[in-house]
Amino acid sequence: MGYKLSLLTGLILLAVSLYKLKQSIDFIGRSERAMGIVISLEEDGDGAYSPVFVVKTKEDEIIYHHSVANSPATWHIGEEAIFLYDPGNPGSVTMMGYFWLFNWTIFSIAIAIPLIIFGLSYYLINPLMRLQDESH
Repeated sequence: MGYKLSLLTGLILLAVSLYKLKQSIDFIGRSERAMGIVISLEEDGDGAYSPVFVVKTKEDEIIYHHSVANSPATWHIGEEAIFLYDPGNPGSVTMMGYFWLFNWTIFSIAIAIPLIIFGLSYYLINPLMRLQDESH
């Protein structure tokens, strides 16, 4: 039963991964680039700092609070970064970088592949074990 559950979970996570990959590629295709500049550093209470960017789009300026905090701070006020945003939804600002664009795809496929291998191995090895038992 554990093999079936492993295989099913892996296949579901693979489907989620492919769906998130399609969403990311669609977002990249319809997005525009914008430059962001660090305007301040926010302390999270543990001595770690996360940057706050002002992202200048064609229409407006958007304040973007980066979700990662580091100690010591890895960003400095005035540093620049490239962002992507959907012109139809300016609130969809995402930092341009492989991890920030494909993070859910990476996580779900990293879990899906071992589960699928584990689940499929039972179905591939089980008939061979039955043949071996019958031959003895």
